[in-house]
Amino acid sequence: MQGEAIDQHTGGLRALLSSPMLFDFMQNLVGADGLRKTYVREYVRPVPGARILDIGCGTAAILDYLPQEVEYEGYDLSARYIEHARKKYGPRGRFFCERVSGLSLREPHRFDIVLASGVLHHLNDDEAGDLFKVAALGLRPSGVLITHDNVYVEGQSRMARYLISKDRGSHVRTPAQYEALARSVFSHAETATRHDLLRIPYTHFFMRCSLQRDGLQHLAPGGGPEGEAGV
Repeated sequence: MQGEAIDQHTGGLRALLSSPMLFDFMQNLVGADGLRKTYVREYVRPVPGARILDIGCGTAAILDYLPQEVEYEGYDLSARYIEHARKKYGPRGRFFCERVSGLSLREPHRFDIVLASGVLHHLNDDEAGDLFKVAALGLRPSGVLITHDNVYVEGQSRMARYLISKDRGSHVRTPAQYEALARSVFSHAETATRHDLLRIPYTHFFMRCSLQRDGLQHLAPGGGPEGEAGV
């Protein structure tokens, strides 16, 4: 669900995904519409007026599922994706073709929600640790960071594991590995594993992270018979 990132496979057919139109087309072909609806409804849970920072926003397609009244800032390293987002969404957000960092944040502790959608599996551990630090710097004390990534779990279908292995990201992890990265910065993290969000066999891992426990609400238990949630 994200745009070009630091460490990813870009050869062969994967190179086609650098095109914003083809990227969105392929995402929607496998069921990204349903994934995004579930992601926003059950995990992001934005309210009108919320300030949202989207790290690795890609084409910013998540805006189609957010309330019109949110204040949105998206960062991505792909100039083509950012240009596409600016043309499509115009004044609905501010879009930056740069790596978000503590220096690039216009104001610390400003955002209610930070999103990192499909980003962590493109980052090595040091880079992922930096992302969590930037997210913590950008969030208000009661704010939340929400992530989702593909994941390797015991008992997942062979087809799901095979498809995940072909992802552009080079750092697909287990749930415990993702959560350990989050807890190196955030004191509280809720997690959920889902196998039911695309038209193809696939497994997603969600985290909702906060520096304060009162910033969290329990994740929706909508994962089906194989869904998991924990604190």
